[in-house]
Amino acid sequence: MNHVTEFERDVMPFTAELYRRALGYTMNAADAEDLVQETMLKAYNAFGRLGEDAHLRAWLLRITRNTWISDYRARLRRPDESLVGQVDDASERAMSAESQVFRHQFDPDVREALFALSAEMRETLYWVAVEGMTYRETADIMGVPEGTVMSRMHRSRASMRRSLGDAA
Repeated sequence: MNHVTEFERDVMPFTAELYRRALGYTMNAADAEDLVQETMLKAYNAFGRLGEDAHLRAWLLRITRNTWISDYRARLRRPDESLVGQVDDASERAMSAESQVFRHQFDPDVREALFALSAEMRETLYWVAVEGMTYRETADIMGVPEGTVMSRMHRSRASMRRSLGDAA
């Protein structure tokens, strides 16, 4: 089986999940599509160097996250751009996909407790509790040691219990 066929068979099924995650990062459909395309290009170029025991899902999500971070940092270095007459406060502060889910799916007290967490703790909680990723997979995606994920989960749960008034 050739490289292209293996890539299509093994990697392409993750496209929808990558798009959903990219949309959460970019908060814009067109930018999310670009991010997924760039992720797939990077994944294709590195696919031949992967070992057989690679965790493809975590690997792809990490490429997506790292690409978004790099692009975000590059945008910070560029001067601000705005079109006169087309600036709208609501569009500037568009909510992420996770924020929209939290707004509609969770009790207001739970939502408030979630957003009281740091971004790193909230992202860790998202991968483990919502997406069902293992600590190892989450660590791979976020580029941190597995112990950091475990620590963040412990602190997140403790903070949520305190915020929601459950001392148990």
